[in-house]
Amino acid sequence: MDKPEDEKYWSSSATKGFDFDSEENEHAGDIFGATPLQTAQLSKEVQQNIPHQPVVSRGETHRKLSNSLSSLSTCSNSSYKFNTSQPTKQCEVTCKLLSSTINDETMSNPKDVVRSIFLGMSYDLSCFKKLSDKKILLDEALKLGDGDVICAVLLFLQKSLHQMVLFPLLKERYVAAREYIAILEKQKCFKEAAILCGELQQTKEAVVHLYNSCFREGEQTILSSLEQIYKNELKNFKQIEVESEIIEEHILLLERQGPIAVTRARLPQSEIDDTRTSPFIGKAVTAQNLVGSSLLSTLQYCCRHNWDAPENLLASPIGLKKTFKLTERQFLWNAFIGRILMNQDPLPILLVKGMFGAPKISASLSIPRILEIASNLNGKPNLFDQLLLLVEKSEKRYQLAKKYQRHRIVIDVLISNKDRISLLQYRDSIDDQSEIDYINNTLRVSVSSVKCFNH
Repeated sequence: MDKPEDEKYWSSSATKGFDFDSEENEHAGDIFGATPLQTAQLSKEVQQNIPHQPVVSRGETHRKLSNSLSSLSTCSNSSYKFNTSQPTKQCEVTCKLLSSTINDETMSNPKDVVRSIFLGMSYDLSCFKKLSDKKILLDEALKLGDGDVICAVLLFLQKSLHQMVLFPLLKERYVAAREYIAILEKQKCFKEAAILCGELQQTKEAVVHLYNSCFREGEQTILSSLEQIYKNELKNFKQIEVESEIIEEHILLLERQGPIAVTRARLPQSEIDDTRTSPFIGKAVTAQNLVGSSLLSTLQYCCRHNWDAPENLLASPIGLKKTFKLTERQFLWNAFIGRILMNQDPLPILLVKGMFGAPKISASLSIPRILEIASNLNGKPNLFDQLLLLVEKSEKRYQLAKKYQRHRIVIDVLISNKDRISLLQYRDSIDDQSEIDYINNTLRVSVSSVKCFNH
C-alpha cells in the first residue's frame, strides 16, 4: 500500500528520527543512549555532591561521583533507564584485539617474545626461569632466522646459564653455536671460544683461539702462556700438526729474543738510539721492543747489529735462517735493509755470478723495488749506479735513472741511442756542470768524427 506523501504522515511517526531543521530537543539525547530527563537527573545529583568548602579532597569527590553514577545506573525502580543495545560484531572484534594487546604486554610466550624483539618492541626475558623455556626461546629465535634476535637471546643465556649447561645446549644447535663463538670473539673470551670449538670438533679454530688468548695478559707472560698451551692444551686436539709447529717456532723465537735484547741493552746509548726503520717493518725495532716482534723484524735487527755473529749464537742471522727455514728471498730482503740501515754496502749479499761470470741479482729480486727501498733509506749513490747497470732494457734503465737523477747513466743511454735532440734537451734541464761538460764533449767528438769521415 502506497504511503501518503505528505508532511503530516512523516511528522506523526511514533519514533522520530534526527532532524537538523527541527527546533525540538525532546528526543535529541536518545541517540547517545540517555534521554534529556536522565541527563538532567545525573547533572542534578552530581551538583548536589560537590561540596562548597574551599579545600576539597579529590578522593572524596571522586568517590561520591562514582556512587552517584552507580546508583543511577543500577536503580531498578527508577523510571529513567538507559537505552542499551546488544554489542555488535565489530565491537566483539575490537574487544578481542584489545584483550590480545593486553596479553602481549604481560606475555611469557617465547614465540611472542621473539616476535617483539624482531619488531623492536619492548620485551622482558627475565620471566624465562626454566631451562626448558630457555630452550624453546632459543629454538624460536633460530626458527625466525634473524641474527640480531639470536644474538639477544644468546646474551641472555650467557648471563643466566653456566657454561657447562650452555655449551651442550649450543652443541645441538650449530647456527647458535657459531653465533655465540662470534660473540665470544668480540668479547675477547678466546678460551671459552676454544672450548666450544673443541666440542664442535673444529680443532684448528680452537687452537687459533688458544693462541690468541696468550696475547691478552701482556708481553711479559706470552712465553709462559705459549709453553702452557703447547704442553697441556694441544694434547686434547687432533690433526693440528701445522698449528703446533707454528706455536713451537714462536716459543723458540721468544727464547732467542730475550737474550738478544738483554745483550744489546748493555751497549752505549749512542749505539742503541738509532730509530731508522724500513718499509717492511714500519716502527723501528730496538732492544726495548724486540721481544714480541715478528720473525722478519728480528732477522732484520740481527742483520743490522749482529751481521758477523757465528752461526751457533742466538743473534746470528744465518742461524735464524736455518732454524726457522726462511727462504732465500726472505733472508736477502731483510739482510739488504739491515746493511743499508748500518750504512754498509749491501751489494756483496745481493750480487752473484751469472752465466759467463757476469753479475746478477740473487734470488731474482726486483731491481726497481730495491732502488725504491734504497731511495727511502737514503742509500749511497754508488749503489744506484751499480744496480741501474744491471737493468737489461735500455728504455727501463733510462726511466729509472731519470727518476733517481743518475745523470751519467741517462746520458749514456741517450748516446747509445744516438738521440741528439733528447741529449740537448736533457743538457738544458740539469744544473750539474760536470755532466753538462760531459754532454758537450760527447757532442764535440761526434761532430769531429763526422767531419773526418766526410773528408
